[in-house]
Amino acid sequence: MTRLGIVTGGAQGIGLAIVNALLDQSVVDRVAVLDLEPEALADPPPNVTTHRCDVTDEDSVRAAYAAIGEAPAVLVNNAGGGEVGTIDPEGPPLPAFDPFSDVGHFRRMVELNFVSAHVVTSVIGPDMDAGSCICNTASIAGQGPSPLFSYGAAKAALIHWTTSMARALAPRRIRVNAVAPGIIRTRLWERLQPDDAAYESMVTETMPMAEDQKPEDIADAVAFLCSSRAAQITGEIIRIDGGLTLR
Repeated sequence: MTRLGIVTGGAQGIGLAIVNALLDQSVVDRVAVLDLEPEALADPPPNVTTHRCDVTDEDSVRAAYAAIGEAPAVLVNNAGGGEVGTIDPEGPPLPAFDPFSDVGHFRRMVELNFVSAHVVTSVIGPDMDAGSCICNTASIAGQGPSPLFSYGAAKAALIHWTTSMARALAPRRIRVNAVAPGIIRTRLWERLQPDDAAYESMVTETMPMAEDQKPEDIADAVAFLCSSRAAQITGEIIRIDGGLTLR
């Protein structure tokens, strides 16, 4: 019997790296990707299917799940992101850094980075069997005070939800964990700091290990948590941040 994985936001970036790691490390045999822009994953291999889905919308998730037609052994709630522009020291604060940003922005960030995980899991989770696992992509921004107000608050909620779900689903032998990435040159950071030299300088000055993280670093941790090697690990939040939070 083959094992299916479902990865939200899996068409590019960290999500695509997770898809590849799950397959390359034989954690699952097939992956279904739920993504708002599935066309970003051009020419997927035969063991990967893509499904257009808005993970904040329950009807959209139900339609995508019906198209898949099978409960997964692994569910990765990875979809998320932020609404930021380019840093301008002379300009007004960006919504992500503004403690008084408009309520609409705050709600969108919480919906995308926290509520979406519950929407997807509430649809798919009831069908998952004993021995299955769920892994959520959180952030170190959710583990302490952060200038990323709405994003950090959403990720903090996701971390709390992860541990609560782990406790609730343990009797069903379904494990729930999360990873907390540090600084990665994703589309979010490319918009936030488009100057590569300035970005590299920030990383060198900020990170104890003097380098940022790569999508593959996050993906390897997810693959481990979703594998049989982590059979007794649940409710854990693994920081992959090069020691940044140690400072």
